[in-house]
Order: sequence, then C-alpha cells, then structure tokens
Amino acid sequence: MLKRIITGAIAAVCLILVLVFGKTLGAAILFAVACGISAYEMLSCCGLLKNWYVSVPAILFTAFCALLPAIVNHTVNLIGFLLAAIPLVLVCFLFIAVLAHKSVDIGKITMFFSLALYITAGFASLTFLRNYYGLSSVVLVFVVACVTDIFAYFTGMLFGKKKLCPEISPKKTVAGAIGGTLFGTISGMAVYWIVVGNPLYGLVALPLSVVGQLGDLSASLVKRKFGVKDYGKIFPGHGGVLDRFDSIIPVAIVTAIYFVAMSIIPML
Repeated sequence: MLKRIITGAIAAVCLILVLVFGKTLGAAILFAVACGISAYEMLSCCGLLKNWYVSVPAILFTAFCALLPAIVNHTVNLIGFLLAAIPLVLVCFLFIAVLAHKSVDIGKITMFFSLALYITAGFASLTFLRNYYGLSSVVLVFVVACVTDIFAYFTGMLFGKKKLCPEISPKKTVAGAIGGTLFGTISGMAVYWIVVGNPLYGLVALPLSVVGQLGDLSASLVKRKFGVKDYGKIFPGHGGVLDRFDSIIPVAIVTAIYFVAMSIIPML
C-alpha cells in the first residue's frame, strides 16, 4: 500500500508540473509518449510485440496520432486526416495478417487494431482538450477519473459486500461503484465551481464517472482474455501505463465529445 501511495503521489506531481508548466506542447509530448507505451503494453498483452513489422509501426503511429491535435490547429483538418488514416491502417494490418498468416493470428491483430484505436483516441482527446479547451478541461478528466477510482476503492473496502462483476474484477463492489460515482460527481462539480462559477454544469461528471468505471472493467476484461495480471511494470505498485489510464481514456473521449458538442450547439 505504501509503495502504491508513494508512486501515485510522484506520478501526480510530475503530471501536474507538465500540464501547468509544459503548456500545450509539453502536455502533447507527455500524452504521445504515454500512448506509445500503452501501444507497446497492448502489443505485449496480445502476443504481437515480437512481430516487429506490426509493433514498430503501431507504436510510432499511435504516438504520432496522440501528438497530432497539438500540431494541427484546425479541427476539420484533424478529423479529415484521421478519417483517411484509420481505414488505411486497417488495410495495412489486414495485408500483414494475410502475408504473415503463419506467424500472426488474425484474431489477435484485429483485436489489437480496435484496442489501439481506442487507446489512441483517449490520449489524442487529452491533447485535443489541452490545445483547444485549455488546462481546466484536462483537469476535469483527471479529477473525475482519479477521484472516482480512489473513492470506489476505499468505499468498497469499508462498505462493500455485494460484488459488482466478480467474473471480471473480483474486488470491485456495488458499494464501491456507488461511492466512486458520488464523489467523482462532486469533484467534477467542484472543478466547474472553481473554473466557471456554476457547479451545476459539473453534473456532466456523473456520466463521466460511470464511463470511467466501465473503462476500468473493460481493461480488466481484456487482461482476463489474455491471462495477464498487469499491462506493465513501469509504475511500482500500480502496473503499467494502461493500468493507470484505463479509466482516464474513456473519460477523455467522452469529455472531448461533450466539449465539441457544447461549442457546436450555440451555432445551430
């Protein structure tokens, strides 16, 4: 427990320093590196890491896509590039599956493609939010996801009796899910109160908190599928980058969609 707390505290301090003082570019580089490491961890999980013709391009491309929202300053151009690139990458993966069918499992490569797309969307959303909507939008993502995770753990430990999804994550409880959602929502309202002055807007944290917990469970489901305990070992007591960002990734995606929708609605 002590190792877990110390690691979490150091990681939080480093993240805050980069987000505040690194500005948009520093944050983008951080998220790009984290995305590349996450792709590495998922390749290892899927048993594709040793296939260098899959792993090397995948790591480089996912990291580049996570960095892209800081480079492209027009949303339309960004969306256009991604709409063109994603089908092209899928075609390349399928060609590789055909040409190297004796050494590459088509099921694993298609699963990795979908998971890599999800992971990249999460980190690219963080870069997008930092570049287009400022520091407070990224703070909202991390606060809601992390507070939900922390209070789900402690609430479940203190009051949890009924298991939530024992087949996927034996330690998660219904009480923990409720406690995490409650405090995650309150934390989001606090962020909006400080930044905007109206905590009612922060009620968006309610679905975000739920989404974060579903992301955590889905990451656990993938690990169970491939029989791994942790995605990596980069954070002592916590596991890999994906183990720490499993709830942050879906929250970032939904938050980015929410902010874009809110900026479009007044124009309609």
